[in-house]
Amino acid sequence: MHAAGLAAVVAAAGFWGYRLQQLRPAAAPVEKAATVLPADPATQVVAAWLGPGQVRVDVNVIGLMYRRERAVAVLAINGAPPRAFVAGETLLRNVVLASIASDAVTISHDGVLSRFAAPTLPERGPPGIVRKP
Repeated sequence: MHAAGLAAVVAAAGFWGYRLQQLRPAAAPVEKAATVLPADPATQVVAAWLGPGQVRVDVNVIGLMYRRERAVAVLAINGAPPRAFVAGETLLRNVVLASIASDAVTISHDGVLSRFAAPTLPERGPPGIVRKP
């Protein structure tokens, strides 16, 4: 009984293996595309952003903090959530926070310095309640 079952399994596996081998499609000949598409400026912009070239940096200064002669800048880099950075810290590949001043931050991008202004505090009005005629 076991031998008959084993023979049936081997026969079924051989039959389906033979059938599946016949279903393979023949390799289609490769044709070269003769159509040339016009250059799209949008693809060139995307390729520049994603390509291996120079890193693009968009720095948004959220705020600056000073404590015991140590400055911290809260920055949003390329639209990411804001994070705190100290001078000398790496922001991105080849981008370093060079210095933090009271009104701006300076970054070094491949040795080129760029200055980004910090937001200004709003003008304070008169203290207390002011009557309007």
